[in-house]
Amino acid sequence: MTKPPTITRRLLLAGFWLAGTTSLWAQVKRGNDQGIGGTGISRGDDHGIGGTGIVGVIQRFGSIFINGERIGYAPDVPVRIDGEAATAKALRVGHVVRVVAQRQSNGTLTTKRIDAVSEVIGPIESVKGGEMTVLGQRVVWTGRESWRRVGTQVAVSGLRRTDGVIVASLVQQRRNATARVTGPLERDRDGLRIGGLRLDGVDAALVGQRVQVEGSILQGAMQVARARADDLSDLSGATRLSIEAYVRRVGPNLQLGSGYLARDASRFEPGQDMRVVVNAVRDGSQGLRVESLGSVNHFPGSSMQGPRGPDRAPGSSPAPSGGPHGPGGGRPDGAGSGRGPSSDPSGGPSGPGRNGGFGPPGGSPPGGFSGPGGGFGGGGPGGGRR
Repeated sequence: MTKPPTITRRLLLAGFWLAGTTSLWAQVKRGNDQGIGGTGISRGDDHGIGGTGIVGVIQRFGSIFINGERIGYAPDVPVRIDGEAATAKALRVGHVVRVVAQRQSNGTLTTKRIDAVSEVIGPIESVKGGEMTVLGQRVVWTGRESWRRVGTQVAVSGLRRTDGVIVASLVQQRRNATARVTGPLERDRDGLRIGGLRLDGVDAALVGQRVQVEGSILQGAMQVARARADDLSDLSGATRLSIEAYVRRVGPNLQLGSGYLARDASRFEPGQDMRVVVNAVRDGSQGLRVESLGSVNHFPGSSMQGPRGPDRAPGSSPAPSGGPHGPGGGRPDGAGSGRGPSSDPSGGPSGPGRNGGFGPPGGSPPGGFSGPGGGFGGGGPGGGRR
């Protein structure tokens, strides 16, 4: 007959200790998994609350990194570049993309569609130093491509500063494309315009909104064939929005250079044309209400190229203000950026390695935040495109 095992005092104490630490670990794990910085969405399944609409510059690959978040996608994910069907292989660091991202049960973000959108498509009208003009839009671009000359048809990806200047993150040749520009529609004594481009045939009711127009150029003005308000309605199903933009304070609101206005009750006072990630929700009137702000310390393409201030060198990024009400921290020297080789003159996906791409070096958070919920974490490990 087998003798029952003897439970010693030491074994009993070890069992109690294991049970206690397992319970404590479960509590700690739950405590560290309570939110996606800046979105206010709990990790795990979305439980019917919808996804997050993300608008920003592709920082690097290995999935895609936008606004500090890694977003996975299937190899055959539908991709459109300026409305034309493409594949994920056509995406480049610097493209401005729009996705609706869903949080999965394992904590990752995925999307079922990727749309890359240019700010202006048309012929280069002038080139001078680190700037050029495309369809009346002033574009800051430090590239030195041999094809960058007057008359070349290009598509410019980038973000507008609040003075209307486009800070390009990618410029590509685009032959036989329809002339198109997207930006804030304004009125002056000579009529309607976006940037320096005069428009004929646009509904004046769209003034003050971000509008996309396309048509033909005649005597320096666009004869508009199609026009629509770019009101983010393409991000249907998104309950929250994450928008990379240059911003400035206008009373109780933040004015985004892209043309959107977001209600912000915080005391955040951005420097002139500060580049941030605006985490927002739609309010009852289909406007935007800011929940939090995240800093952007490094990005592909041109340097900030904002107006020079007393503490800034020409073309340098403004130092984000630290503390509870403004983005801060990060590495202003942009260490860790790099591109892999590409046949595309504008550069391809980032090379392998922990810091092998654009954006905050692997995993480091980009600094302080305004508003509840904190902000987005760092970019995570880098790596080549898969």
